[in-house]
Amino acid sequence: MKGFIFTNFVDFIETTHGLEMVDEMITNCNLPSEGIYSSFSNYDFDELVSLLTYVSTKTNTNPEILLEKFGVFVFPYLIGKHSYIIENFDNPIDLIGGIENHIHIEVKKLYNDADLPTFRVVEKTEKKLSIIYNSSKGLTYFAIGLIKETLNHFNVNGSITIDKSFDAKMGVKFVIELE
Repeated sequence: MKGFIFTNFVDFIETTHGLEMVDEMITNCNLPSEGIYSSFSNYDFDELVSLLTYVSTKTNTNPEILLEKFGVFVFPYLIGKHSYIIENFDNPIDLIGGIENHIHIEVKKLYNDADLPTFRVVEKTEKKLSIIYNSSKGLTYFAIGLIKETLNHFNVNGSITIDKSFDAKMGVKFVIELE
């Protein structure tokens, strides 16, 4: 997994829980990297799981909630680094629906070894988007946080739900509806 996720996670924990929590987390997680991350390097996904699990346990916060908040936290970083991509969109439905054809293509140019999730559009209208999310990492709630912050970025109210009737073996089906 790309290091920018780790550097941003450490920043997220420092911002939300303080530097002492960061020190405790790194000290107590027995990390192969020793908690020293570079944005452009790769690290084992299990390290993120260890960090997330530690903070979840220590703060008695559901990991899904932490991941969603982390997704919201990371969004401005991604916008800042890739604003030239975002500028091509004037609404959240087109941006989210274009992840595979625009954003991930650009990410692959920068990080050809990135293990990116896939987003397959199932239904798209002006006010509704249904997509199938597949990831080897299973960061569903991180993706939800990013999607929620995308709506905020465009100053649009809406909802993101997981279609529980969809076969989980096929991925996670998100339904995004604008108000």
